[in-house]
Amino acid sequence: MQWKQIKTLFILCFLILDIYLLVMLTNKEDESEFMLPETPDATFEQQLESEDITISADLPEGEFNQPYITLSRQSFTEEELAFFDDQDNQEMEVMHDNIILSRFEDPVPIPKDADSPSIQEIITDRVLLSENYTFDSWNKDMNVLVFFQKKNDRPIYYNQNGLLLVYLNDENEMIFYTQTMLGDASPREEMKSLIEPMGAIQTLFDGNRLENGDEITDVNMGLHTRLPLESGKQVFSPTWTVTVNDEENFYVNAIENQIVPSDELTFITGEVTHTIETIQNLDDNSEMADFVLRHLNQKLSSTQQSE
Repeated sequence: MQWKQIKTLFILCFLILDIYLLVMLTNKEDESEFMLPETPDATFEQQLESEDITISADLPEGEFNQPYITLSRQSFTEEELAFFDDQDNQEMEVMHDNIILSRFEDPVPIPKDADSPSIQEIITDRVLLSENYTFDSWNKDMNVLVFFQKKNDRPIYYNQNGLLLVYLNDENEMIFYTQTMLGDASPREEMKSLIEPMGAIQTLFDGNRLENGDEITDVNMGLHTRLPLESGKQVFSPTWTVTVNDEENFYVNAIENQIVPSDELTFITGEVTHTIETIQNLDDNSEMADFVLRHLNQKLSSTQQSE
């Protein structure tokens, strides 16, 4: 008799447990119907939406695999410098075989509302190998037009050895420029898997580079110096450029998924200082060199005073 009671009690306990588990399972299924899939992409898109950050750019698609490439500074040849024989409005000097300093005898005006294509067109017939450079920005603090050299149809960001800086006067006229160039690219054999454009945007978001209400207006690929070599060569990494609100660029190393520090004014100030030192170290300063030095020192002084 006692055994039958114990048996009945066990049956009742298991029945209650089964009912409890069934209720828990039903509630879990009901909740899952109203939940978004727990994927990183969905979560990040929700984060962007919550911060009112939009993406209007057409993001590049495809498989993203590229190697590092190696470049070194190039000296300008006599054949290339023959370009200036037909430049009646320019007085040119080559410093250390790899830095062109050229002055416009009659300043060349830049329209106040000039866009990127029109600025690119203005330098087309006035700068040696101009097709190898792409306009990046008009730095108003120093009143300088910044052009980056291209390799494999990709801009090389903020590199002293592949750069065209066109200096303007107070009337926004081109008065002189400095130019350097990197040589042929030597790709490394090993291909590297790159982060996708959305991954670069998320890196900027996580790094607090994006603000509430921002719009991602463009995403492109370029190159940035990874590290210098003792041979004088430089290793460049594929780098995503993310343009925000059509006015500010951020850079993300596409292999290492790291934000690349970039302060345009600091970079240009460093280039101005370097050009001043290079000219001062020349054995025989020309009238043109004195003209350039005077303007560069004025630009440097006015920028330092405004800080």
